[in-house]
Amino acid sequence: MTEIVISINPEWIDKIFQLRKTWELRTTKPMCPTPFRCFIYKTGNGGVVGEFTCDMIECERSDKLTKDWLKDTEVSLEEARAYSGDRIVLYKWRIRSIVEYPSSRPLSLYGLDRPPQGWCYVKGGEENDE
Repeated sequence: MTEIVISINPEWIDKIFQLRKTWELRTTKPMCPTPFRCFIYKTGNGGVVGEFTCDMIECERSDKLTKDWLKDTEVSLEEARAYSGDRIVLYKWRIRSIVEYPSSRPLSLYGLDRPPQGWCYVKGGEENDE
């Protein structure tokens, strides 16, 4: 199974661990089949605080976004439109099998010396930064 490290803001991580946010909105997607394993890096030097499995990815044209499609991302239609910028499509990654670690782990355990801009493959996988 492909493994990636994904940078997520603390406010979204809390909602993921509370099971309120079950889809993660992104401007790109990995070039691998689902399912794949995501290690959650907490932005702001928070370390890797948990993981989830992404078992499905959906995409939608940025000019066709609806509140219904954004349901369970915890992102408003206005926020999604601003986030998409000039991108033609947005992706949402389904979050499953969430594990919250008791303490954060350093990025070096995942072969990284810096946090990814958005997401990247774990060392040994394909190199990519969103």
